[in-house]
Amino acid sequence: MAMKRLLYSIILVTTVLVCSCNNDEDLLTKQKDNIVKYLTSSRRMVAEEEVGSTIAENPPFYTAFGQSTYRHITNYYEADRNDWSEITPNSSIDIRFNAYIFSGSEPSNRDVYWSNIQETINALESANNHTYDKLEWSAAPLTLNLGRGEILEGLETALIGCRDQDSVQIYMTSKMAYGKQYIGSVPKNSSVAWYIKILNVNK
Repeated sequence: MAMKRLLYSIILVTTVLVCSCNNDEDLLTKQKDNIVKYLTSSRRMVAEEEVGSTIAENPPFYTAFGQSTYRHITNYYEADRNDWSEITPNSSIDIRFNAYIFSGSEPSNRDVYWSNIQETINALESANNHTYDKLEWSAAPLTLNLGRGEILEGLETALIGCRDQDSVQIYMTSKMAYGKQYIGSVPKNSSVAWYIKILNVNK
């Protein structure tokens, strides 16, 4: 029961008091710069507003929500995507996901702090890492209810407008994730990334 409460707290919105001191601003600027550098350099993406100025056909792009959340829909150019159900501010959705502590480099299993993908769970359990001994994570789809103030602000913001069956990568500064709170194995002031497969959209 205690583990279940801990895992549930990972997805819940937490009350974060963000002071306006320079240290906080410097941290968020660094986290934002790390995310953008990763997307543009390592992943070779362009910002959504730059898509029309590139000569590449169907260039991979990210969408920025303010300066704290960034989204990449990997299947955006799929031919029949516009026919799929769209996520609205009050949708309920079922997802599979890997959630990572994001350091600015390609996320891997060593960065996972929560998952419901069986392959990931199996890999972590067999990695001889005491952090993941006897994992109690469920491989069942996770249901997210938008519009109720129950999920991370960055997730809520970036999922709206996605569609049923999309594969989505969402990168959040600590401001849009857990802030100064230490949640499970996630250190305070951590950027995080969620790699999500949307299984179903319920209006």
